[in-house]
Amino acid sequence: MLLGATLLCFLVLLVLLAERLGARVWHGGSERAFYRCEACDLRYPRHERDRPGHIVCPAGHAIVSERSPASAGAVGIFACVGFLGVAIVLMVTGVVPH
Repeated sequence: MLLGATLLCFLVLLVLLAERLGARVWHGGSERAFYRCEACDLRYPRHERDRPGHIVCPAGHAIVSERSPASAGAVGIFACVGFLGVAIVLMVTGVVPH
C-alpha cells in the first residue's frame, strides 16, 4: 500500500513541477506574464505594455509588474518531497513492507 501511495505521490510531484516550470517556459522566462493597475484592479498582458512610454493604464494610473506570491503549488511540492523521503526511508529500512 505504501508503494502505491509513493508512486501516486511521485506522479503528483511530476504534475506540480511541470505546472511550475511550464509557466516559466510559456511566459518567456519572465516571472509573471501580467502588469497590474492597482487603482483599476485590472491586469494587462506583458506584451501589450513592454513598449517604452506605456507604463500607465488607459485611465492614466501607473502600472507595475504583478508580484508572484507563494503558491499552493510550492507547498504541494515540498509536501510530496517530504512524503517521498519518509516513504523511501521506511521501505529501505524494512519498517513497512513494500
